[in-house]
Amino acid sequence: MPEFPLVPASRFVRMADELAERGWSVQEQLLPEPLAQALERDCRALWQQDDLTPAAIGRGDGQLVMPGIRGDYTRWLDDCPQTSASRTYLGLMDGVRETLNRSLFLGLDTFETHYALYPPGAGYQRHLDRFQDNPLRTISVVSYLNTAWQPGDGGELRLYLPDGEFDVAPLAGTVVVFTSADVEHEVLASRFERASLTGWFRRRPDNPLLR
Repeated sequence: MPEFPLVPASRFVRMADELAERGWSVQEQLLPEPLAQALERDCRALWQQDDLTPAAIGRGDGQLVMPGIRGDYTRWLDDCPQTSASRTYLGLMDGVRETLNRSLFLGLDTFETHYALYPPGAGYQRHLDRFQDNPLRTISVVSYLNTAWQPGDGGELRLYLPDGEFDVAPLAGTVVVFTSADVEHEVLASRFERASLTGWFRRRPDNPLLR
């Protein structure tokens, strides 16, 4: 018997349908509760051990840490000790990737993701996820890990959509996906620590110099 409950493939299909229709999808309780709890424990353990570092904006030599713009602390999942929860999460994301490729012909090749913890009062100003000089990030994925979150705690993900703003509460198990090049978004300041896994499905580069 698997350690964590399986996610029905129909949830991935629904996600693909909504991405095709409008460019974004919010799937509440996509992560089974035991998996979200285990990932939250892993993230908070890294935070308590000072193994998360201040996130920067920009790329390469131009990276800058600017807490007034982006205040989270991160660590790439590939750089973390492997756990049963992290392996299960990556397997789940591979299922999402296969479904999106099969349904939408996106040519998604790899998935990169990091833990992100926002201390109280921190946020991330409005931005796009795709770099101007690198088009490989195709679909953004945010998976929330906050099991004790309550209305009024803040920390919503605000999506800027053609018909107005849409806020997503960072409740454990909720997974948000959207097109990286098109959907501007913002992380609103919260009253408490806010944990997530933030990642991107990347397509295979046409130009081998783009990595």
